[in-house]
Amino acid sequence: MTKKEFKEAMLRGHGRCVFTVRQEPEKFRDLILWACQRNIAYDAQSEGTRSWYVYTLAKAYPDPEPFIHAAAQSLRKYRPNSGWDLLHLSEFLMFFAMDGYEAAQQAVEEKYRELLEKMHRRTRRPKGLFHELFDLEQLGLVLSIDRRSFLRIAGDFGKLYREKKYMEDGDFPWFFASKAEPHRKSLLRAAQKDANIACFVQREQADIEAREKLWAQRKENATENLTGIRLSRWLAQQADQETVERYARIYCQQTEPHLRAQALEAFHRCPYPDDPQPIIEDTRASCEQLQQAAWNALENIRHPQVRRFALDNVSNRNGSSEIFSLLVTNYQPKDSKLIEDLLLELIRAKDWDSVHWAGWDIYRAFYRGSGIPHPKHLLPLMYEYNPCSYCRQTAVEYLAQHRMLTKEILEECLYDSNADIRTMAARKLNR
Repeated sequence: MTKKEFKEAMLRGHGRCVFTVRQEPEKFRDLILWACQRNIAYDAQSEGTRSWYVYTLAKAYPDPEPFIHAAAQSLRKYRPNSGWDLLHLSEFLMFFAMDGYEAAQQAVEEKYRELLEKMHRRTRRPKGLFHELFDLEQLGLVLSIDRRSFLRIAGDFGKLYREKKYMEDGDFPWFFASKAEPHRKSLLRAAQKDANIACFVQREQADIEAREKLWAQRKENATENLTGIRLSRWLAQQADQETVERYARIYCQQTEPHLRAQALEAFHRCPYPDDPQPIIEDTRASCEQLQQAAWNALENIRHPQVRRFALDNVSNRNGSSEIFSLLVTNYQPKDSKLIEDLLLELIRAKDWDSVHWAGWDIYRAFYRGSGIPHPKHLLPLMYEYNPCSYCRQTAVEYLAQHRMLTKEILEECLYDSNADIRTMAARKLNR
């Protein structure tokens, strides 16, 4: 494997990189050092960071301390932003901390204390995103490895609630939701003796109760409160045909472009029930919002007119990613070579966002009751090239259902960046 091939596979999180670096560690040392110092996940919010994956790559070397040092230096230099580097760096270091490397633990603890002190020095809440708060919560999650560490951090957060007026109920929802339940008995006992922990529990619970109350109010008049994609999902899953047709009439009656676009959002997930020609015409509207709403709506429509429209646009080379979506929804086996070529075109152009969304289009064809023939021949390409490991998991599941998983794929899946893929592979290989 060349260094370029290795880096591309590593950025997608493929397990074959672990095998490769174990065989030729020095060839790829600089790439592993590079990955240690930054989040390399395509979509960390969905797939998580790839800290375990990079940690496993670094563990291929007899002396991992240069990698620990590099990550610790990056963590010390880190300044709050809206990215995922802090979570990657702290998780990566904590894996080594649990292996007994004190320098790794110390680096994470130092950053936690630094952010906590900054929060105590702050006098007001920023108008925009509160980066320091988000980062502090992430470090609390990473450092809470047992009951004792969880209670210590819960106390620190509770002290912030008690002392700083800018704090709001539910400022640590991720931490509370993921860490409190396993330690609930200990948390409630500690709250009886420690005012900081008691305040932490009270402020987080108050936020949960407020959100539950709001959710109950919305459910009472659900359809009146729904707009956009939420409305479209409700129409697709729960509404009767008469209601769906009523929303279609609302769209047809609108003449002002922005209002027409808003009405068409009702069919972002729900198939439009009538003649799709008006939507096809709206893909050429001068209003960009209406154009996008029309393309989104066409993705859900399986109709001869939509297929003809897609084929005409393929010949004109217009919007290959959008046309790919329409052709998958209207897939016929005789189109297999055509849609494979369109997908390969996106891959050769390294248009990874479009490749990612192409995965969603392909997987939609496999949904139960979709009525679309399964384009199975595209699954290996999705496994190989989808930049998102969360979506690659879906490709692996469908490959397994169609008995297309080879032993070679399963072996490398044991070290995939996606934990669920690793678990599936271990189960199938009886590991």
